Amino acid sequence: MTARLQQDIAAALEVTPDLLPFVPELLADLWALGASLDIIMELLGSLDLPRSTRVLDAGSGKGAVAITLARKFGFRVFGIDGFQPFIDEARNRAEAHGVSDLCRFELGDLREDLTRYRDFDVVVYAALGGILGTVDQFVGLLRWSVRPGGYLVIDDGFLAGGEGIREPGCESYVSHEETLALLTAHGDELVREVIVPVEDLRDTNRRQTALIRTRAEGLARRYPSAADSLAQYVARQERECALLETDVVSAVWLLQRS
Repeated sequence: MTARLQQDIAAALEVTPDLLPFVPELLADLWALGASLDIIMELLGSLDLPRSTRVLDAGSGKGAVAITLARKFGFRVFGIDGFQPFIDEARNRAEAHGVSDLCRFELGDLREDLTRYRDFDVVVYAALGGILGTVDQFVGLLRWSVRPGGYLVIDDGFLAGGEGIREPGCESYVSHEETLALLTAHGDELVREVIVPVEDLRDTNRRQTALIRTRAEGLARRYPSAADSLAQYVARQERECALLETDVVSAVWLLQRS
């Protein structure tokens, strides 16, 4: 792993690079890693796509989206992620769920490798923040992996009000109107938008933060030298959750490529 990729993965996971070795245990109780799994399934299910559908899960994490698509619809899904422990877990989970013949997971750098993947029927980009740049930038990159007439599923968010957010990782959020303009800046059609209910988001955040806190406390007892960094990580998670429940509106968009 290059130093730049390591830094970007750490940023995407909202940890400092020194905490990367602890991430598998910190997030051991979370599978979807922030992706709006039920909404993604509902959006793609509404399209009545054939079982032969090929999906690229860009930033596949532990494989929650890919494996669920394979189990629910029989789609063939290729997942790429930059964090080897997540790739290993995704492969193990695919085998455990009986869909290892439909799911393939590979280690890679999205910024460098996306151009190698073409003609997928669907590309999913879920809960990855600004790792590929601003909304128009990452849509511009992702859409070239989709065949004309195929679909992109974007799981992200927009500002609830007019003021920007300076919290690290949140700087790229813009207004709803501007977000929609950026999503369709390359001429693609916005088919549907689903707003994540804040009540659902709040419940999920509370549950997941509690699980992370318990894991962090256990790690801190075993690795006292990392205790401060772990406590700061939990505090950042709690602060970000508060922002996502107030200043940011979470949403999932379905686009059809022109």
